[in-house]
Amino acid sequence: MPLRSFFAGVGYYLPERTMTTEDVNRKIHETTGFVVNNGIIERLTGVRTRHYRAKDEQSSDLALNAATRALDQAGVDREEVDLLIFAACSQDITEPATANILQEKLGCSKAQVLDVKNACNSFLSGVDVADSHVRIGKARCALIAVGETLSLSVDWSIRSSEDFRPRIAGLTLGDAGAAVVLRANDLDDGRGILTTRFRSYGEKWRLATVLGGGSMYQFADEHSTFRSESQALRDAAYELIPGVVEEALDSVGWKPGDIDVICAHQVTEEMVLDIAEQCGCRKEAVVMTVTDCGNTAAASIPLCLGRASEDGMLTRGAKVLLVGGAAGFSVGVIPLVW
Repeated sequence: MPLRSFFAGVGYYLPERTMTTEDVNRKIHETTGFVVNNGIIERLTGVRTRHYRAKDEQSSDLALNAATRALDQAGVDREEVDLLIFAACSQDITEPATANILQEKLGCSKAQVLDVKNACNSFLSGVDVADSHVRIGKARCALIAVGETLSLSVDWSIRSSEDFRPRIAGLTLGDAGAAVVLRANDLDDGRGILTTRFRSYGEKWRLATVLGGGSMYQFADEHSTFRSESQALRDAAYELIPGVVEEALDSVGWKPGDIDVICAHQVTEEMVLDIAEQCGCRKEAVVMTVTDCGNTAAASIPLCLGRASEDGMLTRGAKVLLVGGAAGFSVGVIPLVW
């Protein structure tokens, strides 16, 4: 019987610098003179504050801080880690993988290292890869770490209402690090990841983009910032996420009301709660971070896990659901027993 992997530790890190929505409005005005309607960003998204990195903080540094805390909580020595995955939208450099830089900073010298990139579902995809390694016996202890420096992709050159629409989602972005430790569970105690479900809809890839950095546009400055068709992206999330959640729950015999903790990727407060309700889940089970941390992309789900751990929600045997919707468009759902 394949081994099951379980979450042995979780940690997160938020940079010290905070930007309120009022600060964001002020910076736009200072940059271009455009005045954002008072309260519109918070009213549409629920985001009040977000964290921005210090100038000398790299994606790997945010991941390092979070990973150190996750390893400490798990009681795992760095030499025990045999698989290290950096899973984020952000990265330190184009080549090599940021996982190599993180490995040097952490000192996990015996680990196989690699990057996993799948937009805001990078963390869930990283967990899926690590869980697969554990299940077939290729790894006993895996570390999945995220470091998002999304503030670098915010476009402040808003000069009109027409400019504002495709850029509003970028104004909610926040920086964060988050990490989890996965270990092989040798006991028949029911703990761990029960299954994973992923669905992708490549025809929707144009809905949210940072176009620069690849062969299509290379490193042109005008393509280095985040753009999104927010309404179309929202429609895709409402249409596509509930079905994958239902499929995942059916496969493990859970009812939506059984779930104790929901950690979901968060673009707006309203969307997270609406989709939870649409799936038949209890809103009280949802861990919310978007209001005070903004949209932290691939860090959002492990950040929720960190908050849930601090709040005492992750008790032994708790039924936990990880749910992600990401640019691409992709959906990922992982039910697990804590």
